Amino acid sequence: MPPNPSYEAMTALVDELARSGVTDACVSPGNRSAPLAFALACHSGVHVWTHVDERASAFFALGLARATGRPVVVACTSGSAAANFLPAAVEAHHARVPLILLTADRPPELRERSAGQTIDQVGLYGSHALWSFDLGVPESTVAGLRHVRAAACRAVAVARGKPAGVAHLNLPLRDPLHPTEPFVAENGTSDLGPTAHTSVVSSQSCPGREALASVARLLAQARRPILQCGTLDVEEAAEAVDAVRALADRLGAPILAEPTSNLRRGALQGRVVLSYEALLRAGRFSGLEAPDVVVRVGAPPTSRTVATWLETCAPALVVLDHTGGWPDPAADARQMIHGSLAPTCLAIAEEVAETSTEPGWRDTWLDVDRSALDRLGNVLARPGPPFEGNVVRAVVESLPGDAALYVGNSLAVRDLDWFWPPDVTDVPVFSNRGTNGIDGFVSCVLGAAAGGRRVLGLCGDVSFFHDLGGLVAARRLGVSACFVVTNNGGGGIFDFLPTARAPAGYAEHYEELFVTPLGVDLGPLVEGYGASFVSVDRSEAIASELVRAWKAPGVSVIEVVVDRSDSGRRHAEAWEAVQTLEEDPT
Repeated sequence: MPPNPSYEAMTALVDELARSGVTDACVSPGNRSAPLAFALACHSGVHVWTHVDERASAFFALGLARATGRPVVVACTSGSAAANFLPAAVEAHHARVPLILLTADRPPELRERSAGQTIDQVGLYGSHALWSFDLGVPESTVAGLRHVRAAACRAVAVARGKPAGVAHLNLPLRDPLHPTEPFVAENGTSDLGPTAHTSVVSSQSCPGREALASVARLLAQARRPILQCGTLDVEEAAEAVDAVRALADRLGAPILAEPTSNLRRGALQGRVVLSYEALLRAGRFSGLEAPDVVVRVGAPPTSRTVATWLETCAPALVVLDHTGGWPDPAADARQMIHGSLAPTCLAIAEEVAETSTEPGWRDTWLDVDRSALDRLGNVLARPGPPFEGNVVRAVVESLPGDAALYVGNSLAVRDLDWFWPPDVTDVPVFSNRGTNGIDGFVSCVLGAAAGGRRVLGLCGDVSFFHDLGGLVAARRLGVSACFVVTNNGGGGIFDFLPTARAPAGYAEHYEELFVTPLGVDLGPLVEGYGASFVSVDRSEAIASELVRAWKAPGVSVIEVVVDRSDSGRRHAEAWEAVQTLEEDPT
């Protein structure tokens, strides 16, 4: 039987991906992608996770890549199947998560001729792919296989580079698409062409002393410096925590670290301010005690309150960027320093010879923070039905030591920031803060759980329902995870936005256009996908149900029913309790 070029090339492609460090691939069914799917399944170094839905497959891969830090392959057939990768590709691009998208395609002679499942797939993901390449129709030659291997090697290097992101290989495949005999040479080894000889090393450089001299002079003159820490990946934060501590101590600066920064760690205790959102809402630090210099680590702030406050008090902003991007949405950065985070923080700390920080500056923040946390705790302890603050406390305090939290966007990530318990540290937090969307949340949690650790997904009812179909993969793939769904009857986040205060003539459209109450019973839907479900309406029941859920195999979903109007009142009580610190600091 003559060689099958499609199978020969796809086997070489997969072998090179594995040699370059790929260990996992998410695959959806399709005929055009059959050679690729068989090659992935037959390689001993690649674990294949199969998904019916390409969109869920890509988000599963995103969660897995985020949890492991390794590039994950996502493979599909031709046509609109490939278009379903786009939402996850957008998030991966902005969140710097390594994904390799492999899209099977029709050969050139079938394009632009109304052939079925044929669209223009070249450059399909636009600027959201760091590298997009049409591989060309496979050839059974040494040069052709070398070309395939080189492309695979480059795709891995691009995906996990600095910055990390999306690499896309488009794979036109001709018939026959059915398997033939394996390609085995006389010596018993697969005749897959020469192994690519390219070794890729990513730069871990830090700006030199001369480049850091100006920022060091600025920080040395600061009287009220602050470190503001936005979203960082778990591993990035672990590598940088000691350096961030050194910089904060050198400056005498308080650290405003949101949970998704993964810097609310024991190593930074006594330096991190947890209640900054409530304090800034109270206006306590909006006047004379505003900072004069802010050093930003990680992504821009999630909190609109923090972002507005920084724009209002207009400190000199120094951005330490390790992604190769430009994290400055307000366009007010005084200095943008590109370089690996840990060595850059250490180099700046060493370069600042003397400081001018006001005595007691950090201690003032920390003292008021302790008082604010006590008052927030008193609000949460009041009897009554649960609201999001109770859910956050129960979830974070009940996490086992080997578990990670995957928080959804919209209100969930904000409540995590507002009501994080003061005595809990070192909880790994995953989040999709690249584009801050709710799409694919369930699949991302399952993907992260497939990475080998226990994962709890915390989200609202709309986020959960948006990707409910992602649950179909859990039983098939043997993935276990826990979800806590705060059901406040729709998009409760809008109650906290100006949209909720629309004038007459607009207000009557508010519920239907923005809150979009689901009006469905999640229980039968969840159980129909083979997951367990329980609904609670008492705060004290959350922790006990979480204990049960962690012991159960498979997927467990805990719905916490929240009354929206009561939730708004309880949030207002929390801010008011902190606001009275101005009048009575005891």
